[in-house]
Amino acid sequence: MIEMPELPANQVWGDHDCRTLYIAATTSVYRLPTKARGFVPHPAALITKPGISGNVYRSCECRERLFQVGVSLMPLARQRLGFCCLPALFACLCVLTPPKAAAYLPEQGTEVEDRVARGFEFARAGELQRAEAELRQAAKLAPTNPDVLAGLGTILAQQGKLEESTTLFRRVLQIRPQEMMIRRYLAANLWQLHRYSEAKENLKVILRQQPNDRPSRLLLGMVSENVGDYVTATRMLGSVPDELRKQPESIAALARSYYHLRQIDKARAALEQLTAQQAGPQSVLLGAQIADQMQDYQIAEKLLASIRSTFPDRPRLEYNLALVEYHAGEFAQSQQLLEALINSGSKNAALFNLLGWCQHKQGRPKEAVKALEESIQMAPSEETNYLDLGKILLAQHSLPRALQLARKTTSSFPNSAEALELQGLVETGLGQFTDAVRSYIRAVQLDVTRPDSILGLAQAQSAAGMSKDAAASFESGMRRFPKDARFKTHYAGALLWQSETGDGTDQARAEQLLRSALALDPSLPEAHYQLGNLALKKGLITEAQRHLEQAVKLDAHNGQAHFALSRVYRRLGRQEEAAHELERYESLKPAQSQDDNAAQTHVDSRE
Repeated sequence: MIEMPELPANQVWGDHDCRTLYIAATTSVYRLPTKARGFVPHPAALITKPGISGNVYRSCECRERLFQVGVSLMPLARQRLGFCCLPALFACLCVLTPPKAAAYLPEQGTEVEDRVARGFEFARAGELQRAEAELRQAAKLAPTNPDVLAGLGTILAQQGKLEESTTLFRRVLQIRPQEMMIRRYLAANLWQLHRYSEAKENLKVILRQQPNDRPSRLLLGMVSENVGDYVTATRMLGSVPDELRKQPESIAALARSYYHLRQIDKARAALEQLTAQQAGPQSVLLGAQIADQMQDYQIAEKLLASIRSTFPDRPRLEYNLALVEYHAGEFAQSQQLLEALINSGSKNAALFNLLGWCQHKQGRPKEAVKALEESIQMAPSEETNYLDLGKILLAQHSLPRALQLARKTTSSFPNSAEALELQGLVETGLGQFTDAVRSYIRAVQLDVTRPDSILGLAQAQSAAGMSKDAAASFESGMRRFPKDARFKTHYAGALLWQSETGDGTDQARAEQLLRSALALDPSLPEAHYQLGNLALKKGLITEAQRHLEQAVKLDAHNGQAHFALSRVYRRLGRQEEAAHELERYESLKPAQSQDDNAAQTHVDSRE
């Protein structure tokens, strides 16, 4: 008796001496060398049977070759395509394809089979381009043979030619619509092409006919996690624990889905599997990165600590630990780890970039700039270093120097919308509004999908007195990015500025925009401040107090909000609190205008 870790589908004897048993199971192919020779029908027996032609026998022989090549390609499949295990298609074609498939062979079947045989011999030797050439010729001779089309599609997928491979798999399904294995491979292709809705539809077709198909449930879980359907992701991935154990990436997807559903304990339990099952240090690192991404810093540190003695690339591990410390707000500890790495000789641009942000967060402007300049010197072709230095210079109110850097960045990266955004932001801060408008227009032309470019353009146009153009840009941004509450907040601010001339309709529209913005994102301090200020002007003291207290809670550095709140407290007779808020306003007043200009730069590239 042979015990199998999964349900076997069929088996065949192979190799030159027929002493090796190949077993095709649900998701894998197993090779079992034996001492005994297996039973293989003699060619003559097939040929002399009534109703069986020589072509049919050659088809069987060709299928056995496919089987053996499919087995030999399995390691490559797992490396390239993960759990989808695409080259298992070869073996499955051998054992799952009905005998009537031979009817698809044309009269010149001998040449087709010879080319197929040579193609898979080349594939077995790792010569995928020569294999592709042979199979293309076979496909021209037998354009409706699903075996040939599927084999060519598989070879193409292994070379990353997923679009053409997908087309071939679709053609196979037109001939054999019930071939669920091929449909699963098609879904795997579509998943890798980020065509998630199409992948999902094909997987649903499979699961309607085979509800317990574990690979399809696993893949549907991965696809669902990609599109943000975390409920389906946890249901599908959680239903195939045996498959999960084979694929650390799917465990990571399950954990990420639980995090998004705020089921923290289940997310942590999923990540713990990576260490409990000895999935390997690289898989544990992946789990730590997900925990860091989801702000579960304690678990991220724990996972990294568990592989500190076994991880093959110590500098990379220490850098990731420093990154976790930085995200957790432990800037001194992060800096200590980075400096230890640098002192040990592990110097690269990423280390100096993160070190610069650590220095900046600790209020050391000169050291921060020096570290970022070092990162640029070490990697002059990496745009991120320029942009991060620009953000730090803006946060330090060093606008002339920031403008010099921005121009250098746009010169080095002329087709970068993000570099032009930086230049437009600096120009706006310096009051060079017409120049800022030109920079932002160019950024929008380069990449219309970036909300910051359109928002910056609208703000620069408003500041330049181009009210109609600004209104058009704000309206365009709200249509393109309906969930980005910043457009409504800043548009309202522009309308309120215009309403000071006496246009009541602008004020009413601004108030409506502000309330709509807070419905999208209640944590917007500027929206609370503007609504509080409007309520104060109307004499609605209770409403004004509520919004302004929330505004200073969300942004303690907003001097105008502190000033308005002092007026509210004074009207309520709370003189001591009014005096405190006025004191806060006076302390923040010198930097207020500069802070407004740099407000968009406080978030670095890792946050």
